[in-house]
Amino acid sequence: MHVIDSTLNLLSLSLAFTLIGLNVCISSKILNVTDLTCDTSVTLGGCSYGALVLSGMNPFVAFFISMCLGAGAGLITACLASGVRMEPVLASIVTLTALQTLIVKLYEWGNGYLKITPSALSLQTSLDNCITTVMIVTCLCVLFYKMLNSEYGLAMRVYGGGRIISESMGINNNRMFCVGLMVGNGLAAIAGALITQTSCSFSTSMGSGSIVFGLAAVIIGEKMLNPKTIRGEICGYFLGALMYKLLLELATLCGASFGSEYNNVTIAVVLTFLMALMREKKRDTLENV
Repeated sequence: MHVIDSTLNLLSLSLAFTLIGLNVCISSKILNVTDLTCDTSVTLGGCSYGALVLSGMNPFVAFFISMCLGAGAGLITACLASGVRMEPVLASIVTLTALQTLIVKLYEWGNGYLKITPSALSLQTSLDNCITTVMIVTCLCVLFYKMLNSEYGLAMRVYGGGRIISESMGINNNRMFCVGLMVGNGLAAIAGALITQTSCSFSTSMGSGSIVFGLAAVIIGEKMLNPKTIRGEICGYFLGALMYKLLLELATLCGASFGSEYNNVTIAVVLTFLMALMREKKRDTLENV
């Protein structure tokens, strides 16, 4: 039974990190900018969801509020970048710093309820958590797919390809930039809420390294599937997140078994990129033949 619960939790976390892969896809591949707000959005979504659920709020309402808070974080970054003319990286760092106080307050508020109801964060069983995660992530992925295939999504892709061209076509660049970051960080906040629900805990540092995880999911998914469509890319993000999370778990188990003093995360990253390089080398060899 413990193995089944661990497998379901692994699947749930992989699905949650798929949303972070979508965030990286929007910022890096579609908008063609570097946005570091992802880590803050994941933490903000996880802490707000935990605090709201522990206070007695309906989990689905808490999901919606967490998504709105993450979208708000993306909006702050977009306003700083487009209004004050900051670089997107600097704007995201300012947002990350500014929201730390709110995150700490949410953590302290939720931690007070946690002492009273320690098991209120999770649903009844691991299967219930997994089913809920599958439903939420599937709906969001379908909406993401529909958005990118709509006229608005095509305009967003044109904006990422070149701002001068998009302006000549009558596209409002500032609006596209704001909407893109809001959607991406809203997805990251929901990912944080799902992580809180699956792990039954939240902290002020739970989002650290999320953008690295998202990048790894994108890279591994593209190397393994070599997708040609948006639908294939979304499936690749899930496969990449699942593979990366599995490698992290294996590295952790190996470190615990052998008593290694090395950083398990570093070992997992090395294994991941070795696999990606082997895949690329194999493809090059086949092309040369």
